[in-house]
Amino acid sequence: EELSGTSLRAYLALLLSPKPLGVRELQRLLGLRSPSTARHHLEKLRALGLVVEEAGGYRAVPPRRGLLAAYAVIRGRLVPKSMAALAFTLVAAAVYTVLPGRDPAAALALWVSTLLQALAVAEQLRAARRLAQLARPARAGGRGAAGDGGKDAGG
Repeated sequence: EELSGTSLRAYLALLLSPKPLGVRELQRLLGLRSPSTARHHLEKLRALGLVVEEAGGYRAVPPRRGLLAAYAVIRGRLVPKSMAALAFTLVAAAVYTVLPGRDPAAALALWVSTLLQALAVAEQLRAARRLAQLARPARAGGRGAAGDGGKDAGG
């Protein structure tokens, strides 16, 4: 089952939280109308294996597949895992460029590859910011940040 709407927002809020969240904390954080709505989404997430219940509340299980699996959570932020590969490629390109007897065509190819990888990581960072915005408090009028009125899209 695909995650969407309020369930996605709840999962993101738990994933980005430095501590487990209780039902009422999640309700307030997402601007939901009642604790039972928050509990419904938490139970849905638990059934999907995306959250576990602990003494202090609910904690997100890091995703193993899907879009969010491409990100690590570092200090409450979604960070593309591909940033590590970009850092390695950037260092390799810089080192290769200063090596004596290097092939200029190979150096150019390495820098072009690094640039393309940097553009891809930049797009992943923009997507991460948009995803993190979904976990923020709901807008006025009871509508969720995703504009879903507190319901899952399609389910």
